[in-house]
Amino acid sequence: TTNGAAKHAQVSNGTTNGVSEVVSLPASRPMSPVQQLNVMKAWEDLEASFLGEPSERDLERYHYYITKGVRHDMLAPAPDDQMPNIKNRIPEPLRTNPDLHKTIASLTEEAEGDYNFTLRKCIVDYVLKDEKEKSRLHIMWIPRPFPHRVIRAPVPWHATYKETKDFNEQHLFTTNPIMLHLQNLWFDKYAHLRFVNKDELLRSNLPLLPADFEELIKKQCREAHEVLRTSWIPTCASVFLTHKDLWGHLVPLNDTDSTQRVQEFFSCVAALMSNHLRSMVINSLADFLDFMQMHKAGNDFGTDYDELQFAMGSVMIIKLRVEEPKIIFEPPFRETRDIFLRCFSEIVASAEELPRVESDLFPDMRHERLLLRTVKMEEPLVTEFMDKAMETFKINTVGPQRYLNVYKKYADLLNNKAEQEVTAFLKEKHSLLAFTKKINSYQQLKDEIALLRITVPLSMFTLACEDLNIDLCSRAQRLKDRLVIFEVDENRVLNKEICKHYDEIADRVSEMPDSTADLVELTDFLRTSSEVTVFKLKDEIDEAGNRLQFLLDYATLPYEDIKLNSQVFHWPDHIQTVFDLSKNRLANRREAAEDEVKKKLQAFEDKLTRYNQEVESFRKKEIMSLDEMKTNVDKLNELSQQLEDAMGEQASINKEEELLEWEATAFPILQMMVTYKEPYDKLWGTALNFHTKNEQWLNGPFGDLNAEELEEEIGNMWRTMYKLTKQFSDVPGPRRIAESVKSKIDKFKQHMPILQTICNPGIRDRHWEQMSDIVGFDLKPEPETSLFQMLEYGLNKFIDKLEEIGAAASKEYSLEKAMEKMKTEWTDMEFNFIPYRETGTNILSSVDDIQMLLDDQIVKTQTMRGSPFIKPFDKEIKEWEAKLQLTQEILDEWLKVQATWLYLEPIFSSPDIMAQMPEEGRRFSTVDKTWRELMKLALVDKHVLVVTDIDKMLEKLQKSNELLELILKGLNEYLEKKRLYFPRFFFLSNDEMLEILSETKDPTRVQPHLKKCFEGIANLEFTDILDITHMKSSEGEIIELTEPISTSKARGQVEKWLLELEGIMKLSVHKVIEKALHAYKDTPREDWVLKWPGQTVLAVTCYYWTSLVHTAIRGGAQAMADYLEQNNQQINRIVELVRGKLSKGNRITLGALVVLDVHARDVLQTLVQTGVSKENDFDWLSQLRYYWEEEKMVTRMINSTLAYAYEYLGNSGRLVITPLTDRCYRTLFSALHLHLGGAPEGPAGTGKTETTKDLAKAVAKQCVVFNCSDGLDYLALGKFFKGLLCTGAWACFDEFNRIDLEVLSVVAQQILTIQRGINSGTDMLTFEGTELKLDPTCSVFITMNP
Repeated sequence: TTNGAAKHAQVSNGTTNGVSEVVSLPASRPMSPVQQLNVMKAWEDLEASFLGEPSERDLERYHYYITKGVRHDMLAPAPDDQMPNIKNRIPEPLRTNPDLHKTIASLTEEAEGDYNFTLRKCIVDYVLKDEKEKSRLHIMWIPRPFPHRVIRAPVPWHATYKETKDFNEQHLFTTNPIMLHLQNLWFDKYAHLRFVNKDELLRSNLPLLPADFEELIKKQCREAHEVLRTSWIPTCASVFLTHKDLWGHLVPLNDTDSTQRVQEFFSCVAALMSNHLRSMVINSLADFLDFMQMHKAGNDFGTDYDELQFAMGSVMIIKLRVEEPKIIFEPPFRETRDIFLRCFSEIVASAEELPRVESDLFPDMRHERLLLRTVKMEEPLVTEFMDKAMETFKINTVGPQRYLNVYKKYADLLNNKAEQEVTAFLKEKHSLLAFTKKINSYQQLKDEIALLRITVPLSMFTLACEDLNIDLCSRAQRLKDRLVIFEVDENRVLNKEICKHYDEIADRVSEMPDSTADLVELTDFLRTSSEVTVFKLKDEIDEAGNRLQFLLDYATLPYEDIKLNSQVFHWPDHIQTVFDLSKNRLANRREAAEDEVKKKLQAFEDKLTRYNQEVESFRKKEIMSLDEMKTNVDKLNELSQQLEDAMGEQASINKEEELLEWEATAFPILQMMVTYKEPYDKLWGTALNFHTKNEQWLNGPFGDLNAEELEEEIGNMWRTMYKLTKQFSDVPGPRRIAESVKSKIDKFKQHMPILQTICNPGIRDRHWEQMSDIVGFDLKPEPETSLFQMLEYGLNKFIDKLEEIGAAASKEYSLEKAMEKMKTEWTDMEFNFIPYRETGTNILSSVDDIQMLLDDQIVKTQTMRGSPFIKPFDKEIKEWEAKLQLTQEILDEWLKVQATWLYLEPIFSSPDIMAQMPEEGRRFSTVDKTWRELMKLALVDKHVLVVTDIDKMLEKLQKSNELLELILKGLNEYLEKKRLYFPRFFFLSNDEMLEILSETKDPTRVQPHLKKCFEGIANLEFTDILDITHMKSSEGEIIELTEPISTSKARGQVEKWLLELEGIMKLSVHKVIEKALHAYKDTPREDWVLKWPGQTVLAVTCYYWTSLVHTAIRGGAQAMADYLEQNNQQINRIVELVRGKLSKGNRITLGALVVLDVHARDVLQTLVQTGVSKENDFDWLSQLRYYWEEEKMVTRMINSTLAYAYEYLGNSGRLVITPLTDRCYRTLFSALHLHLGGAPEGPAGTGKTETTKDLAKAVAKQCVVFNCSDGLDYLALGKFFKGLLCTGAWACFDEFNRIDLEVLSVVAQQILTIQRGINSGTDMLTFEGTELKLDPTCSVFITMNP
């Protein structure tokens, strides 16, 4: 035989690839099925090595040719008897059953379709066997069919059968009568046993604490185990001893005989007993599961808890306790779940360690540890029991979680908010009435908590709330105590302040003044205290009385405070006594002070008379000797000091007179002496000065003289003496001295022209040589040459030529000095470096001074180079100019690198960004390394000229700038890719985007940026595995997502899960609206509005209003009037709700709802008044109407329709709708219907933008407001438009007329491109060189201020 392994190796991939079509195997011996399969598998592997996998394009084309490439008339029809034969295989009752006729017809159609498809596939497969056809049709490979494997049974089989039969007769012991005895024993005495006794559990003192419940289960398991070990096993052994004749012949007679059969016999016994044990375990598991499933209905009690719902006894007690800032279950449900799972494990484990019956029958075998087999934990059976139990457990965790909502109103006590509120309250100034209200509110809160349930039965669990309630009460009490203690402390502080103030007044008025000023000051203080201050303090004492009255109601005051209060109230009487004593004492002190001032006046007048006589003595002095001049100067200096002291003394006396309220004494002689003395100071001072200096100038080394300084000094002396000769015209002695000194100065001034030439600091050796050539002999002086010697040379006759050389020397000197000054200015000029964050490097700071100096010196240097006198320093000035230019270039490149490095450093410090942009990351690392090296070198010596001398600094900075430009280009391309994947990124700046994209490891850190992408989403709720389950608005509203979003699947790519969030957000809003639509009919409206999200409430309310108005119009005028009345009642009920106690979110929702309800009522009233009777009347059609069609919400206005966009916008308010708002809506709606934008016009602040945004809220559209400015370019707007046309959002460009005209023309073209794309109905649009997916619902609105 060829055996079933002979296989047709027909290659199913359209080609043989060199393998023959049919392979015949030689005849061989019979093979087992495994051998046959191995042969077939080897051939399949051989074929697979020649074949490839089809690409997506191959599959697409292959499927196309099967479905579209074969005409129907090319297919052979099915045989006529094929379908009758198939139907005949169906049993007659089914075939004739009328209920199944549709099913039979459907299946017939399916069978015919399968036949049709198979024929087509066969034709295509046959065609594709030809390589040319494959090439023509561009199909490389097609799918491989499932391998067809057929095996044959091994032959011959009779011998095997006979062997098996004989073996069973020798070794099969299940028919031994002893097995029946064991079976009967089990079912008669032990089959009822359970490891967990359900009835006993129910009779026990349930509910128990989780640990106690686990111990109870363990105890039952131990008892059952003991029964099996001490009763069942020995009883089974006794059966063997009783019926030894049934098995004794199997035991070998001597040691040499085989023990195989007896071992097999006892193995069979063990298997039977193991089955008994397994059945007990399984029954125990089932009973325990039944015990748990008594609570399978769960404990979800809805909104309001009713104890009568849960009459059945609970199993476990779960305690509630505080773990700030939340309430937790103790033990947590995770531990409770583990306890239940351990109970199942305990049942399974209790059946282990039971010995087989041989251990009792044969004592020698006890050490061999022969045990009965039982159920294992890993068996699917056990897993199934545990899974079902966990389902019941999970259902029973809902109620406790929901009951925590009862404590939500006390959340502020747990999350520190109440503590912060009290802290904030105490920081502000409040009246006692406010404190009373606050304290009473916490007392009421404590009383309310004290009345809450202590135990809460919830089916499987009972919540023990006593400890939690006590904790919350104590927290409320602590807050109340804190307020009371604060007021006690404040009262103590204020009372001490009052007493301190009184003490200070008493101490101050009791002082004895040392001076007249102190006396007057103390008198004024006494008057103010007695006439003003004590009355203010009296008001404070009255306030202290009010505080004391308040504290007696709420606090128990300690003895110290009682004593302090007593002191406060006694002070007003005591202070009057102190005032009377002080007034008498101060009156006596004033009389003594007046006598003292009179004595001072007399003594001062005598002193002034003496000074005047000394001043007069200078009129007669006219001797001009050196000693006389020195004596007179010293005397005048001494007199100046005395007069200055006298002026101070006069001011002191006048001050005392003023304090005593006397008229101030003038002392005119004092000022007269000062004026009279001044000319004498100048006369003798100048005379002495000229006498001394003249000697130094003529006989000292003339090289030390500075001509300019000397000329100025001589000029000043001459002018002084000239004035004094006029001033002393009537005083002969001083006049003669002045004229004498003036004539000496005139004589010295004749030498000034020569002095200015030879004493010029700019004179160098080259100038001396030029002057020597002119005079005909060597003029160059020695270091000790004096001016007198130089004057002796008679240089006056060459003065004109010498002056020219001197002038040139001066100019060259000024240029030299200017250059030295420029260099000196850089000596202390340093770069200022500051550490940059935690980077370990520094950045350049405050370069304004350096830049200003550079600019100034570059201009100066260029000016100096143009001077005709620069020639001696030409080389030096060129080198200096080059140095400045290099410094400027380095500074420019440095600042450019720094600006870009500062922008990129935070970006590339994120490992996530580095991983996503490896090439740019490597480039940045190069720049960063260069930057840090340069900074390190610069910090060694910060002087500007030292830093700019660093080797190849300019080249390094230029190279860094080139790399940074490449990095910025790569970064922009990377961000563009991300924006194209998640278009809402187009509305974000690069910095905001990078902050989001850098958070790849921890998606929760993206949350602060969510509002930039999704207007309504402020936060997301994450599970432990970082799946997103809920979205939360900034108002605290939470919406569950239709399906969780796995952020881990995005593998760190934030944009992926953000895109998924966008889609699921809209699906979730749609689902919530759909649910609310159905719930509206079954729930009272005032309850319904509080149960659903704000956006949902508004949309569904508008839908039902539209629907009911349609019904009312069809019902006639009376129906319209009735519905108007119903509208008014609805508004009244909502107003009542608003006046009550509401959460913040509900209050916002109801605020928006009242706005819409009032507008709806006004519209309805207008319709009633105008007598609208048809559904197509314009008055009705012109209103914004909501419809639910094909499971979707749509809005209509006149003949325009807009689909509701389901964008989650949070729980926000709505604008009051005026007739002008309605007109604006109608215009914008019509524009949107025609795929155009809108341009509301009007003065600033009239609501153009807000109206556009409110219309977007009405249809749940994302509306992005963009404030235009004159600095805006077409590229920024182009980026914005890309986001717009991809996301389908609306944009409102505020103050559009501020954009520059050149930009405006491009923007107009961009908007026109988008509108043409929408009108053409295309899915893709090429915009600004990028092919984008077009969402036709996008639109552009503009507003302009006149």
